[in-house]
Amino acid sequence: MSELNKQRIREDFSKAAKTYDSAAIVQEEICHRALERLQMLKLQAKVILDIGSGTGTSLNGLQKLFPDSLIIASDIALSMLEQNKKFLSICNDAERLAIKNSSVDLIFSTSTFQWCEDLPQVLAECSRILKNDGALLFTTFGPDTLIELRQSWAQVDQLDHVHNFIDMHHIGDMLLSQQYTDPVVDREMIVVEYEKIQQLLKDLKATGSRGKFATQAKSSLLGLTGKAKFQRVIKAYESFRQKNGLLPASYEVIYGYARKSSLQTSMNGEIRIPVDNIK
Repeated sequence: MSELNKQRIREDFSKAAKTYDSAAIVQEEICHRALERLQMLKLQAKVILDIGSGTGTSLNGLQKLFPDSLIIASDIALSMLEQNKKFLSICNDAERLAIKNSSVDLIFSTSTFQWCEDLPQVLAECSRILKNDGALLFTTFGPDTLIELRQSWAQVDQLDHVHNFIDMHHIGDMLLSQQYTDPVVDREMIVVEYEKIQQLLKDLKATGSRGKFATQAKSSLLGLTGKAKFQRVIKAYESFRQKNGLLPASYEVIYGYARKSSLQTSMNGEIRIPVDNIK
């Protein structure tokens, strides 16, 4: 599995700031579905952090649900944050949140955690800044995301052209290991249809969602050899064309929800209960 290149992640999303909204069909739909789930939970939150807020679709949705709350936008790409200046913004890495301990009631994040190299560290950071019994609701992508594109490239070479996504069950284990209480993790498939594979690749580029690996061969699309490879990818992808004449692009969407446990377990296994929690 190739390591992620964090600098490239920042650069790609910065470049995509102005084209993101026009191409982020899947991301916007996922955001709306996550907000619907959030509404059903009927949470009370005075301070809300949106990790990977992008151009602000989620921020506006959160403001409608929590009109009297302080909503903070956070993204690794400054130019993304600049697309929406109505909210307090922090440009930082989800693995190192520049926010003090136990200061946030709700963390909301959609289509972001898959770009984090160390997801347990992200979950630990979220736990650190959440107040006791604070809530975390997020979405990410599972291994079956873009499976058609992954399998098509696999017939051409052995390089990583599609991101490696974490399985839903591992995410549940990670939440438990970070002392979240009663985590709920589930999944659904969303399929987008295209006439040509080139349209899919254009959308991936416009949203900054291309592969972002630390070690990668020079662009396999450069020169005559690269063009020949790409034609083979197109041919391989054609095997997925459906009866309606369109090509599918599958997204395995994982939803996660948990609360920060108010119980603290020490190194020797003792469970410590904060005095404030004793009724």
